[in-house]
Amino acid sequence: MALLLAGISQTLYKYYRAHAHSSYEVILNLEGEGIISVGDTDYPFYPGSIHVIPKGAYHKKSSACGFKDIYFQTDTLPLTKSASDRVLTVSDDARGSIGALMSMLLYRYLQKNGNDGVLASMHDLILTLIAERCAPEHSDPVIEEIRSKITLSFNDPLLSVSDILEKTGYNKDYIRRRFICACGVTPLDYLTDIRIENAKRLLSDIHRTGLSVSDVGAMCGYYDAGYFCRIFKRKTGYTPRQFHALRADASDNIGDNE
Repeated sequence: MALLLAGISQTLYKYYRAHAHSSYEVILNLEGEGIISVGDTDYPFYPGSIHVIPKGAYHKKSSACGFKDIYFQTDTLPLTKSASDRVLTVSDDARGSIGALMSMLLYRYLQKNGNDGVLASMHDLILTLIAERCAPEHSDPVIEEIRSKITLSFNDPLLSVSDILEKTGYNKDYIRRRFICACGVTPLDYLTDIRIENAKRLLSDIHRTGLSVSDVGAMCGYYDAGYFCRIFKRKTGYTPRQFHALRADASDNIGDNE
């Protein structure tokens, strides 16, 4: 997943003309109420409402009293294809967690004038939280809490999946089986997958950031560089250095063809 663009309304608007993007657009309304029209369907918006607009979908916004919003565009979503092809509407939580993260993402985006590892991690975290809030109401709240704790703390090398399971109050073997049933992987594999996906993004960008393999491992929750390399190769089939070299070669080939 990659962040393509981020922005914010600088003044109160009463109308956005119909337009479309070749990417997904995530819009969080900050002020005002009104209607966002996507194709022939109208969706209400209000402070804290979030709309995810599919690729190529024409959309417009209108409000009698004006509105402000914050938005970003991304190339993929952590959702099934059927969910990604339709408009998604959710609300931020009571703490405004997603809104706060989007503000931080925008600030970092403007400061960096582009993408970096931290920005990519923030972007992925926002999409993960939105995906969680898009989950059906009958989803298991205990499992969602475990997923949330793992996602929010994946880069903590002291994070203990066993402690998270124990704090649910259930027998650990039972809740682990319940997690596997809901998510298709063990809680530990879920954590490892998040760490390795973030490592892949950081490794793809080390030519610009100057991070070492050890730095990448530490930023993804692995203090032991050797252990990080073994886990990375087990999951991807490549060592971190091999993976970076492959990505660098791919980028060079794209540049040569342009």
